[in-house]
Amino acid sequence: MPALAFSGMVIAFAIIAPPAEIEMSGDVLVEQPREATYRSAQSESCAERNSMTELAHRDAEKSTAAPTFVFVHGLTGNSFYWAPVVRELALLGHRSLPVDLPGHGLDASIPLTYQAQDIAAFAASSSPMAAITVQDNVAHVIDVVQKVRRHGPVILVGHSLGGITIGLVGNAIPEAVDRLVYLSAFCPSTADAPSATALSQTPEALKNVPIPNADHSLFLGMEPVSRGLIRFNLRSPDPDALEDFRLTNMPEAPLTQTLTVINYGMQPEDGAQTNFADARVDADTWGRVPHSYIVLTKDNVIPPALATKMIDDADRLTPDNPFDVHTLAAGHVGVILQARELAAILAGLA
Repeated sequence: MPALAFSGMVIAFAIIAPPAEIEMSGDVLVEQPREATYRSAQSESCAERNSMTELAHRDAEKSTAAPTFVFVHGLTGNSFYWAPVVRELALLGHRSLPVDLPGHGLDASIPLTYQAQDIAAFAASSSPMAAITVQDNVAHVIDVVQKVRRHGPVILVGHSLGGITIGLVGNAIPEAVDRLVYLSAFCPSTADAPSATALSQTPEALKNVPIPNADHSLFLGMEPVSRGLIRFNLRSPDPDALEDFRLTNMPEAPLTQTLTVINYGMQPEDGAQTNFADARVDADTWGRVPHSYIVLTKDNVIPPALATKMIDDADRLTPDNPFDVHTLAAGHVGVILQARELAAILAGLA
């Protein structure tokens, strides 16, 4: 047995061969070297080390990866609405993923009564959209965020009523969202105005906005429409109704561009439950996520006064994590016509 002498002490060590295992060969016990088992253990250990190294590389890549923008549309919107922004962000080198909430986009149901412009029948008919809840929307976006998160940070952007959904996602999984961006979107945070509908009825929501034309509107109202639904006739030939929509949603755009946006980026119905849901953001969860607000100075749906109220209310809730505020001279729906300018703001948040 080899030995080493060190400071008057003798330290002995043995070179031990790989252990053997006992097997039966007929009636005789035979000692078999366990080299195969030893090599197998070495192979498994090597595989584990390689796997751990690969995971470490993935974690390192994820920590240094550029963020992905996940977009959530508003009332009667869909993922197609975001196409110009996706294009401009791609030209700046950014990934983005527009989401279709349940019942939107290619999953939307367009009734034959609407196609035939039998508006009375369309308004009174039932729709699966009535059953969709804000919890359904939130669960859908959480699933998307968690999948995207595997590839790096997530910046979650909500427009208009989409602010309700992203706020509740921030409440639920703050650790999975790196930044929330409200693009002229609802952000309820007080008991006095806990929902999008309540915020729309505040004095700030009515400040310096045109009075809707009750006799000529694309909005079909609440009374004649089946319960739980909000419906529009986006194919109306009524020039006064189209002008009413333009003034409210796209005052900076001509009617020709308004028609393009409503035919490609909107659908004629949506569920009403999200509008009335208590969607207050939570200081302990949502309040941990950095959040930005983009105020649209020509917006007549969420005018600057209402946007400022929501920002101030939220800042009082989370004074140590206030909103980062930006402005863009655009209307509520017409902002999509300034995709390059919007993409530049978003890229600055990445």
